[in-house]
Amino acid sequence: MINIIFFSLLFAMFTNFTMGAISLSGVNRTFLTMYRGILESSIAYVDVKGNPSDAYFLKDTLKEYVKSYLKENLTRYVTDYTCSIYYFNRDNGKLCVTQYCQCVEISLDCEINYFFHYTKARNFYINSDYE
Repeated sequence: MINIIFFSLLFAMFTNFTMGAISLSGVNRTFLTMYRGILESSIAYVDVKGNPSDAYFLKDTLKEYVKSYLKENLTRYVTDYTCSIYYFNRDNGKLCVTQYCQCVEISLDCEINYFFHYTKARNFYINSDYE
């Protein structure tokens, strides 16, 4: 009887670990291969008055696109996750407080299961030099 309980417990832990590893891989793949078009379609080349300007991220548009992408692609792996978007200046790394930000950090944090916790961030820059 003790053997059955022991092997059942061992099987449950192994299954939880295996499914967690598969989910962790899926979350990582989804986040790291975020479609480039999400960021490209969130870039504007004119200011609020309609005058040409240096390229910058449209904050609300980017937030909605990232939120939609993660909702569509992460729900099969995790039920709850936290995504944060931080705009910063490339020169000093400090918070960008204007609406004309050219650098963004998107971070994802989620609990896969008892064995795995996922935290990762990606930085994206608008290259104004066309390199």
